[in-house]
Amino acid sequence: MLVRIMTTIFALASAPAHAEIHKCHQGERVIYQEAPCPEASLSLAPPLPPPPLNAHEVEAARTRAGRDIAAAEALRRREEIAARVLEKKRAAAQKQELGCARLLDRIEATREREKLNKTQKITLGSERRKYRRECGPL
Repeated sequence: MLVRIMTTIFALASAPAHAEIHKCHQGERVIYQEAPCPEASLSLAPPLPPPPLNAHEVEAARTRAGRDIAAAEALRRREEIAARVLEKKRAAAQKQELGCARLLDRIEATREREKLNKTQKITLGSERRKYRRECGPL
């Protein structure tokens, strides 16, 4: 990709103007075209081609392009990392939500029983505390 960008930059920077451009006035309108202006319009001189770049300008353009490419790559990497972090957070939230739903189901199922033995009461209290700590109020 770097080679393609650099090739394009140098091709555009060093390409001579092959076609003549004519700036024609037709009333209040200005038209740019490759063909000479019609006789009823006013023809203006074609624009001068840009001066050729010297070695310093070419090297400066190459340096800027390299910096821009490196910055774009760094931005892409940061965005990929941010997307992975966000996906991990979503997965963790979904896992916690599922765990809280299961814990609440167990609490409700235990609460619906008519008689609870001592172990079941202790387990119910423990599950309630765990739910409050991890999921919020009941």
